[in-house]
Amino acid sequence: MPQRNPNRAQGRVNSPSGFTLTELLVVVAIVGLLLAMLLPALARSRGRAREVICLRNQKQIHLAWTLYADENEGWLPAVRGGSFAGPDQWVSGWLDFSGSPDNTNTLYLTDARFAQIGPYVGSPAPYRCPEDRTFVRMEDGDHPRVRSISMNCWVNYTGNEALGQDEYRIFRKLTEIYDPSPSKLWVFMDERPDSINDGMFITNPKARGKLAKVVDFPAGWHAGGAGVTFADGHGIIKRWEDARTIPELQPTQLLRLDVHSPDNPDVAWLQEHATSRRAIPSGTVR
Repeated sequence: MPQRNPNRAQGRVNSPSGFTLTELLVVVAIVGLLLAMLLPALARSRGRAREVICLRNQKQIHLAWTLYADENEGWLPAVRGGSFAGPDQWVSGWLDFSGSPDNTNTLYLTDARFAQIGPYVGSPAPYRCPEDRTFVRMEDGDHPRVRSISMNCWVNYTGNEALGQDEYRIFRKLTEIYDPSPSKLWVFMDERPDSINDGMFITNPKARGKLAKVVDFPAGWHAGGAGVTFADGHGIIKRWEDARTIPELQPTQLLRLDVHSPDNPDVAWLQEHATSRRAIPSGTVR
């Protein structure tokens, strides 16, 4: 009969059956380190995914903008200021934090009686950026506002407000877009929820350099940037360079607009990509 090895038997009895406290602490530390490394990457991935959705939404709206022009002899959808609701503009409605029904009225985006491109888009969903998480308090609770993008005021502006059109171009038809070129003229942009009101984003091209002003404020929720779509259909996330362009967001309080912002490079970018100076007739004294 083979002899039992007492050392082997003793080893089985005394071998540990689980983690020691030290080993458990080491595992916890490693897991924590991995999470610390992975969570920022996951947050960046989620942010990037929302950027893609934002630009996809604007692409859909730009396509509707182009289809409208194709079916109307090249005439572009119009933009105008104020709370007027009617068929002669790309969207209707005035957004604020007052609880106005305009904040949730999707007909102002999709119905041809109020929105020229509405029938070409079909759904209100593309008008709201996925990063816009602000709400407005209505009688039946808090609701997201239906729109977070605006149109360049120099793209077929039809209102009465003096924007500087005596010196700068308003583009009425697709064929008029050549300076800036279609790849440089922006048409749609995310606007801050405490700045957005009507469907028009105003850029003042006359006040330059030390006289520059931020009239309407672009959004900065895409890591300090906004979704922007150009006349040729391509879109970018424009990262703003100056902190004055993206002040701290006050979700339920309107921002003061038309603010003096000397030598702001973001204002210069908006001016360069919004319109261009009209040709001055020879012999004109300025």
